[in-house]
Amino acid sequence: MGTYPPRECGIATFNQDLLASSQKYLGKAVSCKVAAMNLTPLDTYVYPPEVVWKIDQSDKNAYIDLATEYNNNPLITGVIIQHEYGIYGGLDGENILLFMETCRKPIVATLHTVLPKPSPKMKDVTTRIIERANIIVVLTESSKHILEKVYPQSVNKVHVIPHGIHPTTFTDTTAAKRKLKLQKTTILTTFGLLSRGKGIEYVIKALPKIIKRHPSLLYLILGETHPVVRRSEGESYRNELSKLVTKLHLDNFVKFYDQYLSLPDLMEFLNATDIYISTSINPNQAVSGTLSYALGSGRAVISTEFAQSKEIITNETGRLVPIMKPKAFSKALIELLDSKEDLMKMHRTAFEQTRPMLWSSVALKYSRLLKQYILPPVNLSHLAKMTDKYGLFQFAKLELPDKKFGYTLDDNARALVICSRLTASPYNNKLASIYLHFIKKCQQADGTFINYVDHHNKMAAIQNLNEDLEDATARAMWAL
Repeated sequence: MGTYPPRECGIATFNQDLLASSQKYLGKAVSCKVAAMNLTPLDTYVYPPEVVWKIDQSDKNAYIDLATEYNNNPLITGVIIQHEYGIYGGLDGENILLFMETCRKPIVATLHTVLPKPSPKMKDVTTRIIERANIIVVLTESSKHILEKVYPQSVNKVHVIPHGIHPTTFTDTTAAKRKLKLQKTTILTTFGLLSRGKGIEYVIKALPKIIKRHPSLLYLILGETHPVVRRSEGESYRNELSKLVTKLHLDNFVKFYDQYLSLPDLMEFLNATDIYISTSINPNQAVSGTLSYALGSGRAVISTEFAQSKEIITNETGRLVPIMKPKAFSKALIELLDSKEDLMKMHRTAFEQTRPMLWSSVALKYSRLLKQYILPPVNLSHLAKMTDKYGLFQFAKLELPDKKFGYTLDDNARALVICSRLTASPYNNKLASIYLHFIKKCQQADGTFINYVDHHNKMAAIQNLNEDLEDATARAMWAL
C-alpha cells in the first residue's frame, strides 16, 4: 500500500521494486497486489495489472471500505504499508489510520521519514501507527534509535531493513561513457525528482574552482521536477538553477536531463559516473534511495550529512560534507578527482559493502517478518481422528485416541468453540454437530452438566461424583 508507478514518487519506485523482487525471488510462495494512492480524484494513471485498488488519498470512506474488503478476503494474509506523511491525506497523513484501525490483517508499516522532533500532530499519527502495526520497519539504525527514543512503545517492535539496490555487475566507467558518447569526460551525477530540498545550487556554486583543475568535468542533473512541486510552483526551481549555471559560465559543464528515467537508463548513467553527489539540505532526512542506488552501482559518493549518509558512507566509499557549503563540495571533489587510483578503490569498496542491500535480500527479510504473523491453514485431521460419532476422546496415545479414558464435556466444549470460529464448511459443521450433541447429552434434567463419560456404555463416569464440575460447566456455557 502506497504510491505506485506510473505516479512519479520515490515511494512509488520503492513499492514497485519491493513487489517485483518479492515475486521474482520468493516465487509462487508469494502473490503481491497493490493499493495505489492517488493525490486527487482527477488522477487517471494507467496502472499495471498488479494494482488492484486505487484510493483517492482524501476520501476517508475509501480507506474504511478497503480495510473491510481485506478483512473479508481470506486470500489476503498481510499488508505492507509504505509510509510518508504526505501521501495518505488528512492532516499529516492521518487518513491512513482509518484503514489501519479498521483492518484486522497483520500489518507491517515501513516508516520512510522518522523525525527527532515531530509536530504534535505528527507524533499523534505516528504513535497510533506504531500501536496498530504488528511490525515497524525503518531503513537505518539511526531511524531505529530516534524512533525508540521518541516513541518508547516502539521498542521490540522495530526492525531495520535497508533500502534495496538492484543487482548489477561491477564495471569501470569506460563502456557506459562510450555508449553515452561521453568519452574523455569526468562525470559527476545527481539524480531524483527535483525540488528545492535537493540543494543542487550548492554543488553548482562549487564547480568553478573544480573546473580549473579538471576541465573535462561534466555535472549531470538527472530527473524531472517532482509532480507535486510542479503543481504548486511549476519549473521555477529548475529555471533558477539554469540561470545560476549561465551566470557562472558553466553551460558547457552542467547538463539537465528533464525526464523520469527508466531503470535501465538510470543504471547506464550510474555506470558512467565517476562520483555521485547526494545533495539533500534536510539533516533529518532518514533515507535516500538515490544514494543507495549509487553506492550499489559501485560508485564513490560525496554526500551532505544526514541520517543515512552518516551511517553508510565512510572514507573508503566517499566523503561527507556539511549542508549548504559549496567550498566543502569543492574540497571533497578535488580530493577524490586528484587520485584516480584511490577513486577506483572507493568504487570497488562501495560495491562490495552494499551486497547485503540487494532487493532479493530485502524482499526475503520483509517476507520473514510478515510470515511470523501469518498462520498456516487450520488442519483438523488430528481433531477428526480423535473424534468418533459420539464425541471427542479425552486423551491420545501418540496420534491415536486412548479410548479407555472416555470423553469429557470440557474437551468437547473446547472443540465446539474452535469449530464455531472456523469458516463454515460441511466438514467443520459435521464435527461441530457431534460436539454440540455431546454437550446436550451431558446436560442433566435440572440443567446442570456432567463432565466425564465412559467410552463403553456412554454413561456418566464415577469421577463426576468426586470432582468439582464448575469449570467444565462454564466451558460448556461458553461453547453454547
